[in-house]
Amino acid sequence: MQKGCPKCGRMIDGNVKKCPYCNYNFNEIDSFFKRVDDEKYLENEKFAGFTKRLVAGLFDMFVVLIFTYFILIAIDAYVIPITLDNLYYGIFIYIPLYLLYHSICERTPWRGSLGKLILNIEVTDEYENPVTFPRALLRNTTKIFNIITVGIGFLLSAVPPQKQALNDKISHTFVINKLNMREDETFFYANPLKRLVAFVIDVLVIALICYGLLALISLANTQNMTEQMTETIDCAKYILCLVIILFYFPFGECRKGTTIGKNMMNIKLVKLNGDVAGFITCFARELIIILDIISLGFLLPFVTQKKQTIKDILTRTIVIDR
Repeated sequence: MQKGCPKCGRMIDGNVKKCPYCNYNFNEIDSFFKRVDDEKYLENEKFAGFTKRLVAGLFDMFVVLIFTYFILIAIDAYVIPITLDNLYYGIFIYIPLYLLYHSICERTPWRGSLGKLILNIEVTDEYENPVTFPRALLRNTTKIFNIITVGIGFLLSAVPPQKQALNDKISHTFVINKLNMREDETFFYANPLKRLVAFVIDVLVIALICYGLLALISLANTQNMTEQMTETIDCAKYILCLVIILFYFPFGECRKGTTIGKNMMNIKLVKLNGDVAGFITCFARELIIILDIISLGFLLPFVTQKKQTIKDILTRTIVIDR
């Protein structure tokens, strides 16, 4: 059996890996077709699963709840006092805010809410185009049917192949995973449980350092000092502990990507391209940690592709096995 050389056009033996006339390497075209095959967007991975949608939905409910809370505070301060008797006003604020939040976000280039953006999923029409605002509004308004059916309408999103909830079927919309071409796997993302153990170890290390520092300062003879000097020392030792807490993680992570806990669990923090993250990035991660706590973002590594928390996603970092 013969085959044609794509470079010189001559017919050669089908088993030859290199053209004897122009030295064309047939492994190049084989690797090309393998790469194209690897980059296919598999149909069974196309539609977002139930767990991803649930986590994104809970996160978005929390976001809208925060906005509702601040609006109620403003009403309480400038309009009428908010008491237990009129707390139901919050419902009349929450529902329109929820509809607008989702509908506007789904019409933007994000193609979805903040929760969907974090989990790398998006809302599209049947042709995988962005939905219009009226359709997005219809999609979110008809979520009432998911509630009326005692959650069964939402459970339909777990049914393959298209995984549409009842409101998706009504509005002819789909929630899909964002199209990412496959790349060579160069990282092994750290197990969330390993990250948790590493974090606990680091917290214990910080506690031990701070406790030792406070114990050492308490040994100082303060009997001959004035009350003002004693208060200054007390204030300084707590500030020093705060500095240790804030800079412990960034100092270790910006040098080699590890802390004591991460080193013991054999994991490290890097940027998306594998480089060690800079100090500013590492410090920003610690400031953003409050978002992981109040929004349960620390659970995202169980459902996100790269096992990232909110602070990882926002600072474009990952935690990998060493």
